[in-house]
Amino acid sequence: MPGARVVVAAGFFVIDAVAAGCSPAASVCEQKNSIIDVRAWRFVDPADDVVWPAPGDAALCGPDDVQVQPIGDALALEIDTRLGCGWATATQPTLRDLRVGDRLQTQVFYFPQSTFPTAQADVAIAIDDEIVLSEVLAIPAPSGLLQPVITIDRDIDAGAAVQFHIGNHGDNSWNLVELAVVTSVGCDDVD
Repeated sequence: MPGARVVVAAGFFVIDAVAAGCSPAASVCEQKNSIIDVRAWRFVDPADDVVWPAPGDAALCGPDDVQVQPIGDALALEIDTRLGCGWATATQPTLRDLRVGDRLQTQVFYFPQSTFPTAQADVAIAIDDEIVLSEVLAIPAPSGLLQPVITIDRDIDAGAAVQFHIGNHGDNSWNLVELAVVTSVGCDDVD
């Protein structure tokens, strides 16, 4: 994956954050610009969650279950469902404008889910109240790294709300590691 290296070993992973990825022979490189500030995430009270209203039987998370944690050399937003909760959303304003056709690289890491009977986990991201990513994972499951690239279909000004949502059964933690616009630039133009 250009621009970052992911190493998985003994249940842990390390991400080397690199602003751009190029091979010496390449004339076009990828540059990443984050649309979030990892320290700016705020818990959304389930009563105020208009994108993902909680079902009546949901085990609701609280503010202490949503925090910033180190993942290797990077910081990530963590939604921790190991203490019995399974439903949480966090939000913050976007840092930059998004334009039609922008490619948004997402990385969500999750640890193994093996302490619950067969079910599903929902991972979703919304920007400006529109769901732009929705993944359903069958659980139990081994650890994994979701890396979808989202193509933006409308102009969205900086300051629009971005929301990260987890609907999960079982003991786990979900880590939003990256949410960045990826652009192709000439390798000579990379800092």
